[in-house]
Order: sequence, then structure tokens, then C-alpha cells
Amino acid sequence: MNTIFKFAWVAVVLSFTFGTAPSWAQTPQTDVEMLALMGDAPNEKKLAALEVYYELHVSESIVQHMNERRTGAMFAIQRAQRAEMGADEIAKREKTAKDIAAEREAKLEANMALRLKLEQISGIEFAENLVMIPDAPMAKPAVPVGVSADLIKAQAEAWSALQVAQSKWQEQRLIMLEAQQRYDETRDVPIGDHFRAMTEAETNYAIAIGACRMIEARIAAQTGKSIGAVLGGL
Repeated sequence: MNTIFKFAWVAVVLSFTFGTAPSWAQTPQTDVEMLALMGDAPNEKKLAALEVYYELHVSESIVQHMNERRTGAMFAIQRAQRAEMGADEIAKREKTAKDIAAEREAKLEANMALRLKLEQISGIEFAENLVMIPDAPMAKPAVPVGVSADLIKAQAEAWSALQVAQSKWQEQRLIMLEAQQRYDETRDVPIGDHFRAMTEAETNYAIAIGACRMIEARIAAQTGKSIGAVLGGL
């Protein structure tokens, strides 16, 4: 599935979840846009906002994963009922659905808490959903002069983790595309399982991207460069 399409679909689902429709003019959809809206805020505040911003991106994907798991659990109950599998099996699946629903509510609460925290730090409203995960760096950024050893080490570790997450995401994307094609042709494919696997891969990818961009933001601040300009050039 095309990633742009999938995250657009995520936005629609989450808009119903939170009772709001996406409003592109209000909620910044990139970290660079958020920093621009923060204007002359000190770097310390911008770094704090970025950290929560990336956490919120991951949370959006986690909520989507929970939505997909909830849907899968409901379908499992329906299949058991249609197949007349018996009261015990149906009750087991209903309990699973109930547990997933409770976990989903907890993830929604965490998501809302991150929104409010980000609003408090940045002074910007985040009532709508973050749709696209931030861009992954195309190449490992060079280390400027004057960067501390801990940031150099952190950059190397974050870059290595990004390569692993990106590879798994690309692999899962190919699997998803093939599964979707088979599903369109035969319907004999557990497409829900593939959706959930794809979302999980995207979540891990978002975590890795956010970690890389956060390190580059800290390096920019440490070396006196514009955080927004550095992130915009990744």
C-alpha cells in the first residue's frame, strides 16, 4: 500500500476517533513548520517541543494499530458466531475484544496527554491528527566540529537503528502490496493481519526517524545552527 495513502487513511480514522476533522491550517504537519510557528522561542523550548512532537507521531501510529486490532477482534467474533463455534470460543473472543478495547482507551488517553503537553510547550494547537511521519534522513549527516562525544555516539546508534527499521518497513511494504493484490483477485488473504503488520512496521520506523531527527536537532543547537534549517535539510 502506498504510504501516503495509508497515512491519509489513518487521519480519517483518527478524526472520527477524536471527533474532529483534519484542519491543515491549524496543526503543523512537519517539525520544521512547528518550529517556524514557535518563532524566537529559545532552543531549549524548541528541543522539548520536538521531543514530544515525535512521540505524538508514534502515538498516532499506535492508536491506528489499536483501531486495526479492535476491528480484527470484532471480525473474529463474527466469524465464530457464523461458524457456530460454541459458547466457550465466542466468549473467549469476546474477552479478547474487551481487553483490546481497554488497551485502546489507554492509548487514546496517552495520545491526548501528548497533544496537551505539546500545546503547553509550543503554544500551538494540536487538535488535529499528525498524518505523515517525518522524513527519514537520506544519508547519515556529517558531524560538525564542536559536537560532544555523547551526541556523536548517539547519532551513530540512531542511524544504525534507522537502517534496521527502514529495511523492515520496506520489506513489510512489499508484502503488503503483494497481499493487497492477491486480496483484490481472490479475497482469500488475511488482509487485516497484513494491515496490522504494516502499521507496526510504520510505528517502529517512526520511532527511528524521530530519534535521528532529534539527535540532529540537538547537534544543531549545540553548534549554534538553526534547528529548523538543519531539520529542513535532512
